[in-house]
Amino acid sequence: MTLSKKNREQMPHRRFFYIGAAALVIALGTGGAYWYSQYRTNAAQKAVEQGDRLRAQNQMDEAARYYQRAIELNPDLAQAHSNLGVTQAALERFAEAVPHFEQALTLAPDHFEAQIGLAVSLDGLGHFLAAEDSYKKALALRPDFGAIYYNLGYLYHQQGLYAEAAAQYEEAVRLIPTFLQARANLGRVYHLQHRPGEAIAEYQRALADHPDEGRVYARLGESYMALSQYEEARAAYRRAIDIGVETAGAFYDLGVISEQEGKLEAARSYFHQALLKNAAHANSYHRLGAVTAKLGQEQQAATYYLEAIKRDPGHAGAHYSLAQLYLKQGRSDEGQELMQVFAKLKEYEGRLASLKRAASRSPRSPEASYNVGLLHLEFGYVNKAAAVFEQLLKLHPEFSAAQERLAEIERVRAEHSAG
Repeated sequence: MTLSKKNREQMPHRRFFYIGAAALVIALGTGGAYWYSQYRTNAAQKAVEQGDRLRAQNQMDEAARYYQRAIELNPDLAQAHSNLGVTQAALERFAEAVPHFEQALTLAPDHFEAQIGLAVSLDGLGHFLAAEDSYKKALALRPDFGAIYYNLGYLYHQQGLYAEAAAQYEEAVRLIPTFLQARANLGRVYHLQHRPGEAIAEYQRALADHPDEGRVYARLGESYMALSQYEEARAAYRRAIDIGVETAGAFYDLGVISEQEGKLEAARSYFHQALLKNAAHANSYHRLGAVTAKLGQEQQAATYYLEAIKRDPGHAGAHYSLAQLYLKQGRSDEGQELMQVFAKLKEYEGRLASLKRAASRSPRSPEASYNVGLLHLEFGYVNKAAAVFEQLLKLHPEFSAAQERLAEIERVRAEHSAG
């Protein structure tokens, strides 16, 4: 068909109209993408805020759903990843929390909450070295944050690294002088380092700020006992009990004090109270036997000694006391047999004390800890050996000798279970 002149003249205008329309669509598309992106960003932030409100109400699972929604809307929102990790860690789902914290740190390497959350989660999973590293990174971000020093101190405390734990607790209480847990644990590690005088000073400082903390009074009593300051120990224990903190250890020590004062019936009562708190408390059975023997009830005393040995087959004192009772009663064969066991147990205790002193001088030495584990194995304390090897491998995962010993123990356990 032949176009008229009029039509031919109109074509360019129509063509330009289409081009203009295309340009308009492109412009609208670009603007729409911007506004849609902005919408998603705003919606993600609102989801985080709603999650925060729910988390403040301790509704962790509900909060987690909002944080997950925020991540779906904006995968690069580090705060959403971190907060989702926090909800999982709060529910002790540490393995699930770790990747969320790691993603937050990938997006924002200086994100403090994610760094401390990662440290706490790794700590909860028993990954000592990784947790230690994360706590130190958190301290690099916030060197004035006292709670991190406490957490790192507690990590060392649980691993038996008492000197390192003390240094962290000391920094925590320097930054927060009224930090009860840090002050009490500082006293505890001093006590475990055989520094009872310094432990007492820390407990007293803690009690000056928190006068109704029964557990601190109980620990104070223990440190006074280490110094043989029995009146002070008794006062501390009684204060703990008055507050409502009744422990087997407190009643046991009160019994020991009464026994030394010749108040045998009072001592016997305290030992019975200790056993009501902890029926497996072998020391209480042993001292109960000793007091009962002094009261002339030898048959009953023997029963208590036997119960102490049943509860703790390695209780040297109970073996010795029962041996002496049997020898006194003319049961020489049984008495001599028990004395042989006693001699072996004392050898074990002496060697163990020596190895532990060596380990305390070099607490991060794998060889020192490994030797402690070997001694446990030599004397048949398999569970104690396994615990030592497991703890050693947290600090030194590649220590092959401990790996091999632990594998042998697990193999023997499996065979016993199968049999």
